[in-house]
Amino acid sequence: MQIKPIISYSGSCPLFRSLEAQILNAIPLDTCEWRRTFHRPTKHVRLDAQTQQFDIKALEKYKQGEWSILEHPILYIFVTECNFDSYKATIREEIHAWLKLLTSYGVSDWMILLVETLDMRKTKNILPRTTVLDKIRLDFCSKNDDRCISVLSPAKFEQKSTESFRCLLQRIRFLMLTSYNRNIAQYQELIRSKREKRNHDGWDFRQYFFMQEDLALVYEKLELPTEALIQYDELDAMFSQFITHTGFSDKQKWLTYFQMPLRSFHGICLSRADKFEVRNKIREEGGISILEFRNYLFERQAHLLYQCNDIPEIAKRLLNFLFSTLREVEFIKLDCQEGALWCWEFVCALEVLQMCELAMDPRNEVTCFQHCAPIWNLAKDKLYALGKLCGLLPGCKPTSEQLHIVVQLSSAIGDVPADQQQQFLNATPQLRERSPNRKPKKSAAEQLKEALGSNEAFKKLYLELAELAISTYKHVSQLRFARLAGLDLGNFYCALNEPHKAVGFFTDLLRELKAENWHSLSSQTLLELANCYRKMGDSLAYTKICSSISCCAELEILVRTFYFDEFLKSLKTLKTTLSAQPSMENANYCVLEDHFRILDIEVLNKKPIIQDDFVMLQLKVESLYPREILAESIKLCYEIQTEPAQASLQDVPLSKTTLLAKSSLSYINASLQLSYKQDNTLASASVACETPKKSQPVRRTNSTKRKLLPSVQADFTNFVQAENVILQPGPNTIELKAKATRVGRWQFEQICIIMSSLEFLSEQLPYTPSFEICTKPATAVLDFKTLVAGIIQPITLKVAGGSFIFPPDAKITLKCSKNLRIRSALDKKNPEFDDDATFGTLLQVPLLEFKSFEERNIPLQVLTDMPGRKGTKHHEHYISLCCPWSRTELQIPIEFKPAMEASCRLHTCGTQKFLQVIMKGLDANLFLQDAKVKCDVPGVRLIDMNPPSPEPINIYKPLTVTYLYEIQVEPLKTEQELPIVKVHFVIKYAHEAQPKVWRNFGCAFDLVDYTTLFKVQAQLEPNELCRVRSVCNMNLKITKVQENPYNDLMYEVLNDQNLWAVCGRSAGVVSMQDVDSHSISLDVMPLSTGFLPMPSIRLSKYTAGGKNKNDAHSKVYPFPPGQVYNSTKSVQIHVIASVNVEQ
Repeated sequence: MQIKPIISYSGSCPLFRSLEAQILNAIPLDTCEWRRTFHRPTKHVRLDAQTQQFDIKALEKYKQGEWSILEHPILYIFVTECNFDSYKATIREEIHAWLKLLTSYGVSDWMILLVETLDMRKTKNILPRTTVLDKIRLDFCSKNDDRCISVLSPAKFEQKSTESFRCLLQRIRFLMLTSYNRNIAQYQELIRSKREKRNHDGWDFRQYFFMQEDLALVYEKLELPTEALIQYDELDAMFSQFITHTGFSDKQKWLTYFQMPLRSFHGICLSRADKFEVRNKIREEGGISILEFRNYLFERQAHLLYQCNDIPEIAKRLLNFLFSTLREVEFIKLDCQEGALWCWEFVCALEVLQMCELAMDPRNEVTCFQHCAPIWNLAKDKLYALGKLCGLLPGCKPTSEQLHIVVQLSSAIGDVPADQQQQFLNATPQLRERSPNRKPKKSAAEQLKEALGSNEAFKKLYLELAELAISTYKHVSQLRFARLAGLDLGNFYCALNEPHKAVGFFTDLLRELKAENWHSLSSQTLLELANCYRKMGDSLAYTKICSSISCCAELEILVRTFYFDEFLKSLKTLKTTLSAQPSMENANYCVLEDHFRILDIEVLNKKPIIQDDFVMLQLKVESLYPREILAESIKLCYEIQTEPAQASLQDVPLSKTTLLAKSSLSYINASLQLSYKQDNTLASASVACETPKKSQPVRRTNSTKRKLLPSVQADFTNFVQAENVILQPGPNTIELKAKATRVGRWQFEQICIIMSSLEFLSEQLPYTPSFEICTKPATAVLDFKTLVAGIIQPITLKVAGGSFIFPPDAKITLKCSKNLRIRSALDKKNPEFDDDATFGTLLQVPLLEFKSFEERNIPLQVLTDMPGRKGTKHHEHYISLCCPWSRTELQIPIEFKPAMEASCRLHTCGTQKFLQVIMKGLDANLFLQDAKVKCDVPGVRLIDMNPPSPEPINIYKPLTVTYLYEIQVEPLKTEQELPIVKVHFVIKYAHEAQPKVWRNFGCAFDLVDYTTLFKVQAQLEPNELCRVRSVCNMNLKITKVQENPYNDLMYEVLNDQNLWAVCGRSAGVVSMQDVDSHSISLDVMPLSTGFLPMPSIRLSKYTAGGKNKNDAHSKVYPFPPGQVYNSTKSVQIHVIASVNVEQ
């Protein structure tokens, strides 16, 4: 069928025929811009054309509204070759009549073509005023001068006619597209009016079909396959609506045209050589079957989709096409042979699949496979139905009647012509470039005929289709459909007596059904698996499957009881089978949740559990078996509990003892993640969730895979167990126990129930309680505050038993360091409270009836001697503890503060020496009495100068008490003979809490440099008339009292700058060699009135420098306080105001 726009020509027909071939060949050589109406997008199209001599019949149809856009001329051309004379004589009237005729029929798409032949001899020197073209335009094209064009005859002026011929082609293309805009709009309006009359009498769908299909063919020719596809979709929908909703009636008599019996049921052919073969058949009055009509519609739609490069859409539309066609056949109630429609569906499915395989774009591979997977499955199902009809299933032999059916079906399927096969093979030559050794596939009809020809061919094709369906479903992640297709394939393998191949498919389906909680379907699948394992002779798998079936509540009790008995029988012989096959080491594991249900897990021990004690556990489990069964061992293992994940958004830790089923609130370990660009600007922000390994993340149900076997067995190094337990159907309460050997916080991980050689392991416990096994060490510490030496101080011995088990005679021994004593605490009312003899350096504290984790506070009292030295530094002692839980002594340091301190000071009065003892209270309220000093050095005598005190003296912080004693040394006992004088001071003290208990405090002092060597005396003149700011003479006299080696002395006047001013030198060096005294005169000036203290005089040892190389500088050394006596140290001078002070 030739689909080209028609150009009608009139006028000089022989002249146009001479140009026809050149024009028709040149029109498709270039594209033209088509500016469509109604704001449709502009498109560049390539036109083609055919010519036809002017015929008025086409105009009659156009005027009556029965025209076809394919048969109607798209452009009318009047061709002429004339001069002025011939134009005026005849041509003008011909053109006028031609235009008048076109106008009468409403045609406005015309063009006048003038073919010119220039006479160069006549026009060489004379230019004509007007030409024939101008005259024609003036007469007929005054408003549309572009519709009149001239061209030089290519036969006479080949070189000069090129430009004019190019303009002619452009004008023809432009006018054709302009005509298409007008004609398409009119034709659409005509189609719309025809469609509105579809319920009128005499309306025929076939006429409407050809009318709208002509428009689709025009769109296709103009390279608009999408709009052409819309026309076919409208026809498809209208036809379905007529069949399913209108039905047969008197008004719709045309429907009987499609009610032809199905003598043949050819499938679709997407590689048909003559694509309009069925179209021509529809025009015939004999009628066609609805299958043929539907096939033609789908083939045209598939062809347009192929041009749009939308191969997945073809596969997507196939199932709707098949199901809607079957529904229409059912409505029409066509008589057809059994299996005919199955053959038709199979051929259609394989035809589309082969096209998708050959022409599929790799970029749309996944999308195409999503629609191809159900088509493979449909082809598999239809082939199986045909095999069942024709006796080709495994274990069947076709009868003579079934062979007759095969012959009838094979003949009705039809054959693919040789030219169509060749076209089919050459549809995509790029496939042969990728795989040159690949054999070309047979057509769908040939494959079906071959499969119906023998059982072996049927088996081969069915297995191939099933595998392709399953693999395609898996490729597009539609696992549920893959499992269902696997169920069919498993049943087929069972029929082939190959149960080992069917087991894998049944197992995958069972896993999917359990994951989706399809309990009834999973029970039926278990029965299929049991039959397979029984045929295979796999006793272990058969035993486990029988156990699972007996626990299925969806099955009848008789079925469950039968398989329970089978389970017990197989269980007895299973141990021998496993011992003979060492490779099946972990094959005896079963999923506990399929047979038992964990109801509760509770730790019966009081917290915490002591090491080496027994862990007691109560387990509530529900048995799903129909009868009681003996469990040889029930174990529940536990492992060290890891730190729980914390919610970083709320910083709330997960409770370690929270049960999964009882907790309605859970925290997610979420964290904020910020992503930055190279310029440190924020690119994105997200929240990430890190889930612990043990808790699964949120997933869709079809992504959660239920395991038929336990993934891994937990570590059963630490477990509680119970042995030889009879489990009744329903809830059971079991007590498990084990010895707590290891310390730590533990969490239960997995339950194992052992029956003969089978081990039922839990996947995940619904409750995960935790418990703690501890071996808390026993401790003993001394608790005390600031301790004061010299008085009774309380301390507390704190004993924590921890997990240690104490013997009945347990005791703690306390050993004190030197001068420290201890005893058990006594009450003040106790007569022995004031007895210091009750203190000792060793004390044993009994721990009577001391229990583990018990804590006791034992009061004690300590007493230490007050340190007999000056200073407030704490005095350190130690107490060693010998505890029954430890072989080593624990040494605890204890510090004591002195209750008071003693210090001494040496005073000089001329040659007399006095010792002052100062007692200072620090941290206690004490009473003092009987202060005594003692010196054991011969020639030294201490005279007590303190008045007698009848009552004790009270001393407390910060009160001080002073005692004074005179030191008398015999004259013959020089300082060289007695360089150090040791003096012992002893006093009695009592604490206010024990006023009757007097204890001794002693302190030793060492006296050195106590001999007076020099005497300093100062005198101020005038003594009585000393005035402010008047210079006075101060006479300084240094006298040697005792012979000494110090010859050079340095004196310094240390005056207060606010009281005195020294006029001249304030310091100097004097030599006392060979003299007993030395006098110095100084000028001083008082700066203030009143009784001013005499300026202080400091005398120092002086050593001159420069006597040797090592001692280049002079040095000054101070005298100790007892070697220099200043007789005028406390003298005051009365200074009066000056006389000339301004009033």
